[in-house]
Amino acid sequence: MHSHTESEIRKSFINCSKGASQRINIPQDLFSIDWESQIFLSWIDPKSPRTGYVVAETENGLRGLVLEKNPHKGKGGARMCQICLTLHPGSGVSLVSIQRSKSAKDRYNTVGTYLCSDLACSDYTRGKRKPEGIRQMEETMSLGDRVDRTLTNIRGLIQRVGDGMGK
Repeated sequence: MHSHTESEIRKSFINCSKGASQRINIPQDLFSIDWESQIFLSWIDPKSPRTGYVVAETENGLRGLVLEKNPHKGKGGARMCQICLTLHPGSGVSLVSIQRSKSAKDRYNTVGTYLCSDLACSDYTRGKRKPEGIRQMEETMSLGDRVDRTLTNIRGLIQRVGDGMGK
């Protein structure tokens, strides 16, 4: 991923108003991020731990989503992130809803998926982090292919949300 300014990141969000994007808590360490190791940018809002953000480079430019994590923690068994395909203990994956509409009357128009609770898909894909207590599937893909798969999956999610909004 290339480096981006705070302004570019704020303008990238497709599922919130311009005013709401100006109120997003952008990571304090934005200028010290190792951009080259990021497949996409993601973070949890420090003031609202149920809210997360993902921003990815797509063929339509930089696109971002506001996510809302389900407050219920998963129990037992392994669960898989639908973006990086990492297995986690039940609490390591969260069901997130992504609002497709900017208007209050359409607030139930959402997309749901399962994501790493810490939104660290880039680190899991690159092997910088490993979930404890869960043995990962053996993959024969190269690191480059895994990175491409994760990027394709996040772009697909952004496209799915954007398609429902006419973007």
